[in-house]
Amino acid sequence: MEQEIWSIFATLNIGTAIRGLSGLFAIWLSARFASVLMDKGATMLGKVIVSVFGLCAVAMNVLFLMQAQAVYINTTKAFVALRDSGAEISANATSFANTYSASEPALSNTPVFSVMLLSALAIILVPMWFPNKK
Repeated sequence: MEQEIWSIFATLNIGTAIRGLSGLFAIWLSARFASVLMDKGATMLGKVIVSVFGLCAVAMNVLFLMQAQAVYINTTKAFVALRDSGAEISANATSFANTYSASEPALSNTPVFSVMLLSALAIILVPMWFPNKK
């Protein structure tokens, strides 16, 4: 049974990787739009549209982060349930369960990623709304 849990975990991580890459691409695209917009002379409508796009890109990454954490947390719950049912689980499964034992997905579980998302939001919004006077 433990092998099936590992297999499901590995399969779910494929989707996690794809979402992570698409999320990073969306952040890069938002920052690029903001940069080009400022180079070409930003109108208020353009600033609002790119700002909304950037906010959506960051919010999408928050959602993806929560989904990735849910995969790890639910895998931990499966290992614990298996162990509690009386089955023997490996040292790797025990270590995994000890490492990812958070009860709910939260931004506080991954502070580095949270800071990165805030930085990305600043990279997108600050050049448009607080331009550098030359």
